[in-house]
Amino acid sequence: MTLSNLFKAQAIFVWLYAAMFWVAPEFASQGPGWEVTADSISFGQIVAVPLFALGLFSWMAPSWVGENLKKVGMIFGVYINLALVAVQIFHITTGAANFDPMAMIPALVLAGLFFTKSRASD
Repeated sequence: MTLSNLFKAQAIFVWLYAAMFWVAPEFASQGPGWEVTADSISFGQIVAVPLFALGLFSWMAPSWVGENLKKVGMIFGVYINLALVAVQIFHITTGAANFDPMAMIPALVLAGLFFTKSRASD
């Protein structure tokens, strides 16, 4: 898998979450064990918009950033995914959410793949 394809895979993963927050908030809330309320549904729809934009950036990054793709891969693919994992761990340890393997495992796998592909020599 090339780094460009990895960015596209990340985009699809982010778009799936955006779609879940928009059309299936009960399903999106099930893993972490959050209560679904009218407020959380509205908030999920608001969050879906920047998630869609983040996915679009990921999809377009290979053509937008050119030779800087490895740098963007480290920042966007490694650091941001690890920040997502850190927030999830914080929520788990404080009891605000349950462990959700459907969010944690893909983020860790993507961070590892981005790290490997972004550090690979030309």
